[in-house]
Amino acid sequence: MAERRLTFVIAEDEERMRDYLAAKTAELDPNFECVGTAADGEEAVELVERHLPDLLITDIKMPMLGGLELVERIRRTNPDLRILIVSGYSEFEYARRAIELGVDDYILKPIDVGKLREVLRRIRIRLEASAGSVDAEFGLDRIGAREADLANAVEVYLQENYRQPYSLERLAASFGCKAAYLLRLYRKIKGNTPTHDLIRLRIEKAKRLLVGHPDLEIKQVAAAVGYEDALYFSRMFKKETGLNPSAFRDSKGRQ
Repeated sequence: MAERRLTFVIAEDEERMRDYLAAKTAELDPNFECVGTAADGEEAVELVERHLPDLLITDIKMPMLGGLELVERIRRTNPDLRILIVSGYSEFEYARRAIELGVDDYILKPIDVGKLREVLRRIRIRLEASAGSVDAEFGLDRIGAREADLANAVEVYLQENYRQPYSLERLAASFGCKAAYLLRLYRKIKGNTPTHDLIRLRIEKAKRLLVGHPDLEIKQVAAAVGYEDALYFSRMFKKETGLNPSAFRDSKGRQ
């Protein structure tokens, strides 16, 4: 029987270190495969929800959402995710908080390759020891009509409430279930995460506003589709479309 591939996500704002960690982790333990890299904590949350990796490797200091805040947020929806912090900060308070949040290990920069190899080995052993238990816990081998109805109801809820403040925890509470359960169930049935589908929905609504209402400012369009931060909206818009909102509006105006 072939070994199960283990997946990981990197969260690191320095591009060279981000690329190094992705390549070195896969090199040191070929059982691990990188499924995404993030330059900040908010992007890392989206990647974790989208790919449901086995391991998150994150820095401490990052824009938008720092490493410890990222871990704290993810722990509410994915308590079983293995987490490794790689940081240039050795202060005891960081390490103490990381331990409280259940982080698997804390490695300082510059990275000791031997230390990284050993940490990955220990994490892989823990993952292999618990393999198969998660699906059984959430009943994913017995998905039926009730679960499909729940996923469809969530999809409709997102369509009707896309302008409202969002978090996976708030969404799950609306349906009376745990965030981790809802995330896995929705992804199993819909093929995406609620967060990813919400982003796509908001961007599609924004496209229509940008083209149909050229008098609206970008920050007004952002607010209309649920984003309080216009810069973050512009970043997400470009990530989905390849253009920033102004360039998208100009391109449609020339057609």
